[in-house]
Amino acid sequence: MNTIVLFLLTFTIQNSWGHGGEDHSKKKSPKVVHDGIVSGSKEVEAVYKKINTSYLKKIKPIFKKSCFDCHSSQTVFPWYYEIPGIKQLIDSDIKEAKSHLDFSNDYPFISHDSPENDLKSIEKSISEKTMPPKKYLWMHSDAKLSPKEVEEVKKWVNESLEALK
Repeated sequence: MNTIVLFLLTFTIQNSWGHGGEDHSKKKSPKVVHDGIVSGSKEVEAVYKKINTSYLKKIKPIFKKSCFDCHSSQTVFPWYYEIPGIKQLIDSDIKEAKSHLDFSNDYPFISHDSPENDLKSIEKSISEKTMPPKKYLWMHSDAKLSPKEVEEVKKWVNESLEALK
Protein backbone atom coordinates (compact mmCIF):
# COMPACT_ATOMS: atom_id res chain seq x y z
CA MET A 1 0.00 0.00 0.00
CA ASN A 2 2.82 2.40 0.87
CA THR A 3 4.39 1.70 -2.52
CA ILE A 4 1.18 2.66 -4.33
CA VAL A 5 0.80 5.86 -2.28
CA LEU A 6 4.45 6.78 -2.89
CA PHE A 7 4.04 6.02 -6.60
CA LEU A 8 0.87 8.18 -6.85
CA LEU A 9 2.50 11.04 -4.96
CA THR A 10 5.65 10.91 -7.08
CA PHE A 11 3.64 10.64 -10.29
CA THR A 12 1.48 13.62 -9.32
CA ILE A 13 4.47 15.81 -8.41
CA GLN A 14 6.30 14.81 -11.58
CA ASN A 15 3.23 15.58 -13.71
CA SER A 16 4.05 19.28 -13.49
CA TRP A 17 7.49 18.58 -14.99
CA GLY A 18 6.29 16.26 -17.74
CA HIS A 19 7.44 18.41 -20.58
CA GLY A 20 10.79 19.50 -19.26
CA GLY A 21 9.46 22.74 -17.85
CA GLU A 22 8.69 24.19 -21.28
CA ASP A 23 5.82 26.68 -21.30
CA HIS A 24 3.30 25.79 -23.95
CA SER A 25 0.48 27.89 -22.54
CA LYS A 26 0.44 30.21 -25.53
CA LYS A 27 -1.71 28.56 -28.14
CA LYS A 28 -0.39 28.40 -31.66
CA SER A 29 -2.67 27.79 -34.57
CA PRO A 30 -1.94 24.49 -36.28
CA LYS A 31 0.37 24.90 -39.26
CA VAL A 32 1.04 21.35 -40.29
CA VAL A 33 -0.98 18.21 -40.58
CA HIS A 34 0.81 15.30 -42.21
CA ASP A 35 -1.48 14.72 -45.17
CA GLY A 36 -2.65 18.32 -45.27
CA ILE A 37 0.59 19.90 -46.42
CA VAL A 38 -0.04 21.82 -49.58
CA SER A 39 3.26 23.09 -50.78
CA GLY A 40 2.54 23.55 -54.47
CA SER A 41 6.12 22.45 -55.00
CA LYS A 42 7.22 19.04 -56.19
CA GLU A 43 10.70 19.86 -54.85
CA VAL A 44 9.43 20.33 -51.30
CA GLU A 45 7.37 17.15 -51.53
CA ALA A 46 10.46 15.26 -52.76
CA VAL A 47 12.49 16.56 -49.80
CA TYR A 48 9.77 15.43 -47.36
CA LYS A 49 9.72 11.99 -48.98
CA LYS A 50 13.51 11.74 -48.74
CA ILE A 51 13.45 12.73 -45.06
CA ASN A 52 10.62 10.28 -44.38
CA THR A 53 12.48 7.44 -46.09
CA SER A 54 15.47 8.06 -43.84
CA TYR A 55 13.15 8.39 -40.81
CA LEU A 56 11.47 5.06 -41.53
CA LYS A 57 14.77 3.26 -41.96
CA LYS A 58 16.87 4.74 -39.14
CA ILE A 59 14.79 6.74 -36.66
CA LYS A 60 11.32 5.24 -36.41
CA PRO A 61 12.59 2.12 -34.59
CA ILE A 62 14.23 4.37 -31.99
CA PHE A 63 11.11 6.51 -31.60
CA LYS A 64 8.93 3.41 -31.45
CA LYS A 65 10.92 2.18 -28.44
CA SER A 66 11.19 5.55 -26.67
CA CYS A 67 8.44 7.89 -27.86
CA PHE A 68 5.44 6.08 -29.33
CA ASP A 69 3.64 5.38 -26.04
CA CYS A 70 2.90 9.10 -25.71
CA HIS A 71 3.52 10.54 -29.19
CA SER A 72 1.53 8.14 -31.39
CA SER A 73 -1.68 6.18 -31.71
CA GLN A 74 0.28 3.01 -30.84
CA THR A 75 0.31 3.41 -27.06
CA VAL A 76 1.06 0.28 -25.04
CA PHE A 77 -0.54 0.92 -21.69
CA PRO A 78 1.30 -0.33 -18.58
CA TRP A 79 -0.15 -2.73 -16.03
CA TYR A 80 -0.88 0.13 -13.63
CA TYR A 81 -2.92 2.11 -16.17
CA GLU A 82 -6.26 1.11 -14.63
CA ILE A 83 -5.36 2.38 -11.13
CA PRO A 84 -7.72 5.27 -10.34
CA GLY A 85 -5.93 8.58 -10.76
CA ILE A 86 -3.06 7.07 -12.74
CA LYS A 87 -5.28 6.50 -15.79
CA GLN A 88 -6.26 10.17 -15.86
CA LEU A 89 -2.64 11.32 -15.48
CA ILE A 90 -1.44 9.04 -18.28
CA ASP A 91 -4.32 10.06 -20.57
CA SER A 92 -3.56 13.72 -19.89
CA ASP A 93 0.15 13.26 -20.59
CA ILE A 94 -0.59 11.44 -23.86
CA LYS A 95 -3.05 14.12 -24.96
CA GLU A 96 -0.49 16.85 -24.27
CA ALA A 97 2.34 14.94 -25.95
CA LYS A 98 0.32 14.33 -29.10
CA SER A 99 -0.75 17.98 -29.22
CA HIS A 100 2.93 18.87 -29.66
CA LEU A 101 4.17 16.03 -31.84
CA ASP A 102 2.32 12.99 -33.11
CA PHE A 103 4.47 10.39 -34.88
CA SER A 104 1.47 8.30 -36.00
CA ASN A 105 1.71 9.23 -39.69
CA ASP A 106 5.49 9.43 -40.11
CA TYR A 107 7.33 12.51 -41.42
CA PRO A 108 6.28 15.31 -41.62
CA PHE A 109 4.70 14.77 -38.23
CA ILE A 110 1.31 15.96 -37.04
CA SER A 111 2.24 19.05 -35.12
CA HIS A 112 1.45 22.56 -33.95
CA ASP A 113 4.56 23.85 -35.70
CA SER A 114 6.47 23.61 -38.96
CA PRO A 115 8.36 20.44 -39.98
CA GLU A 116 11.63 22.38 -39.59
CA ASN A 117 10.78 23.50 -36.07
CA ASP A 118 9.64 19.98 -35.18
CA LEU A 119 13.13 18.74 -36.06
CA LYS A 120 14.73 21.48 -33.98
CA SER A 121 12.46 20.62 -31.03
CA ILE A 122 13.37 16.94 -31.29
CA GLU A 123 17.06 17.76 -31.27
CA LYS A 124 16.68 20.13 -28.33
CA SER A 125 14.63 17.63 -26.32
CA ILE A 126 17.10 14.79 -26.71
CA SER A 127 20.15 17.04 -26.22
CA GLU A 128 18.72 18.45 -22.99
CA LYS A 129 17.45 14.99 -21.99
CA THR A 130 13.91 16.24 -21.41
CA MET A 131 12.53 13.43 -23.57
CA PRO A 132 11.61 10.83 -22.65
CA PRO A 133 10.63 12.48 -19.36
CA LYS A 134 12.17 11.19 -16.16
CA LYS A 135 8.79 10.19 -14.74
CA TYR A 136 8.25 7.94 -17.74
CA LEU A 137 11.73 6.45 -17.50
CA TRP A 138 11.16 5.48 -13.86
CA MET A 139 8.72 2.81 -14.97
CA HIS A 140 10.08 2.26 -18.51
CA SER A 141 13.86 2.25 -18.20
CA ASP A 142 14.19 0.46 -21.54
CA ALA A 143 12.89 3.62 -23.26
CA LYS A 144 16.03 5.57 -22.35
CA LEU A 145 17.98 6.61 -25.43
CA SER A 146 21.46 5.20 -25.66
CA PRO A 147 24.32 7.55 -26.62
CA LYS A 148 24.40 5.86 -30.03
CA GLU A 149 20.65 6.45 -30.51
CA VAL A 150 21.01 10.09 -29.48
CA GLU A 151 23.77 10.58 -32.05
CA GLU A 152 21.74 8.80 -34.74
CA VAL A 153 18.72 11.05 -34.12
CA LYS A 154 20.89 14.18 -34.07
CA LYS A 155 22.52 13.13 -37.33
CA TRP A 156 19.11 12.56 -38.94
CA VAL A 157 17.84 15.92 -37.67
CA ASN A 158 20.89 17.77 -39.02
CA GLU A 159 20.72 16.00 -42.40
CA SER A 160 16.98 16.72 -42.59
CA LEU A 161 17.41 20.38 -41.71
CA GLU A 162 20.10 20.68 -44.35
CA ALA A 163 17.80 19.09 -46.94
CA LEU A 164 15.02 21.56 -46.05
CA LYS A 165 17.23 24.59 -46.75
